[in-house]
Amino acid sequence: MKERKKPKSKKKAKTLGPLDFTISMAGDRVVVEGRNGGNIRARGSSKVSFDCGPDVPRFRITCTEFEFNEDGDGDDAWAFQDAKPPGWATSFSSKLRKPEKGASQLIFKYTIEADVRNSIAADPVIIIDK
Repeated sequence: MKERKKPKSKKKAKTLGPLDFTISMAGDRVVVEGRNGGNIRARGSSKVSFDCGPDVPRFRITCTEFEFNEDGDGDDAWAFQDAKPPGWATSFSSKLRKPEKGASQLIFKYTIEADVRNSIAADPVIIIDK
């Protein structure tokens, strides 16, 4: 009599919340999977998390101030309360900064580079409301 094998349990996919993002690839383009195509609009102190998808071994995140087009590129800035990862990361979680007293919002452009040869970075925006 043959012994029955237990069926392999399928690993359940992580359920993404509204501010949870997965970094993946679509051809040669980096994709920030989650709501709004990786564009973030939330209140200060909201927790945001980024994790690598199966086709991205690690990623790097940078931020700049979002400027009017006629003002050129924005200066380096950081939208998060925790320190910037010191290079490549496989995950990053932090709360968003709060707008300073008197400001109604903060706006950043953030860039996600994947450690994948010849990949084109994603650069969505972060809007932080009071």
